[in-house]
Amino acid sequence: MDHLLMLLMLLWSSGLQAEDKHQPTGSQCESTAKANIVLLVCESKNTTSEDHENIKSFLTQVVSNFNIGPDKVQIGLLQCNDRSQTQWDLNAHQTKQSLLEAVANLPQEGGDYYIIGKDLKIIRYEFFQPNAGARSDSQNILILITDEEFRYDVFFSSQDLRDDGIEIYTIGVKNVNEAQLRSIASDPDEIHMFSVIDFSFLLDIVANLTINLCNSANSLGRQRVCYHQTVIHVNTTLICWCQN
Repeated sequence: MDHLLMLLMLLWSSGLQAEDKHQPTGSQCESTAKANIVLLVCESKNTTSEDHENIKSFLTQVVSNFNIGPDKVQIGLLQCNDRSQTQWDLNAHQTKQSLLEAVANLPQEGGDYYIIGKDLKIIRYEFFQPNAGARSDSQNILILITDEEFRYDVFFSSQDLRDDGIEIYTIGVKNVNEAQLRSIASDPDEIHMFSVIDFSFLLDIVANLTINLCNSANSLGRQRVCYHQTVIHVNTTLICWCQN
């Protein structure tokens, strides 16, 4: 709290004006911990081009909130539909800029149905492997994003990943079966399962998701999460402090 007061006094004395053109969109994860994060993005045939752009905006914000690098956080991505597409492995993009460019160029790959059991096996046996960039001293995390209910029970397929120590987050959009997403997600559900009514609301969960992911990444090391807060004096200023 002393650090916060010092920062507030510094901001006040510097006479910063609130021409704040940037809105607080979430939290930054400041950590030296390593993490292997795989994004499993499931877009149905009903996913519109606008929906896809909202997904990319969401992924851009998530990536922006982490320190990306070979000795930091690495992020891979698999698109699931009737023909699963590996877009990039964990070690494919070693800088944040390269990863953000990959997200910006992410193609829309909607399909008629998902073979989610196969996708989970791809993640287990292909993504979380040393040759794909997975590091043994890093926390393994899966983030599943879907806008449709899966046809088959995926509890046992997801249980294999959880048994391997892979922490699973699920994000449901629109026509999802929340009970199904809870069965896939790691416990507790209130931390690992998110649901929004439309793709345009994905940005609303970035802050909480980042905090939870940061805690997960730091589960093998010391936690250090940075929160954004809006402070109002005469003007509005975006500040940030860290809680150890």
